[in-house]
Amino acid sequence: MRCPNCGAKMKVKFGICPKCQTKLSDIKEASFNLVKKVRKEYEPERVVYTTVFPKDLSFKKTLLLCVFFGWMGAHLYFVARYFKAIMLSVMTGIFLFTIIPVASMLKLGSAGFLTGYANFMLSTNLIVLPCALGAIAVIMWAFDIIKLSTRHFDVPVVMPEKKK
Repeated sequence: MRCPNCGAKMKVKFGICPKCQTKLSDIKEASFNLVKKVRKEYEPERVVYTTVFPKDLSFKKTLLLCVFFGWMGAHLYFVARYFKAIMLSVMTGIFLFTIIPVASMLKLGSAGFLTGYANFMLSTNLIVLPCALGAIAVIMWAFDIIKLSTRHFDVPVVMPEKKK
């Protein structure tokens, strides 16, 4: 595993980072609940990313959200990784709101007031862009499922204060 403080390779069996002396027990005692508070106080340097889930963040809930609602970015909102969550939501939204009228026109032969829109999208080959965004979103979702399953998914945490 990698140390969340310095990024150096850290062997779990030793339990301490050889570069910055961060202890594995400190990483396990890190807090996810403090992430939002620290970000609001404009102290982003205190937020670090680690693959070790802290005690106050449920791995099972994150995995279930990823499997069932990951295509919308639900698991990313849950773990406070907002930039990637918004990207995934926007890409999925563009895909769905573009494909549904086109698919309904192809299936039903007429999509009502959206027939002109669907015909335009198909005739100009603009349908390729939302399809590509949808494919990228599915790939991102699949990678997150794999990362969570293999415990390589990064979550933001705030390390405990070092005792003097």
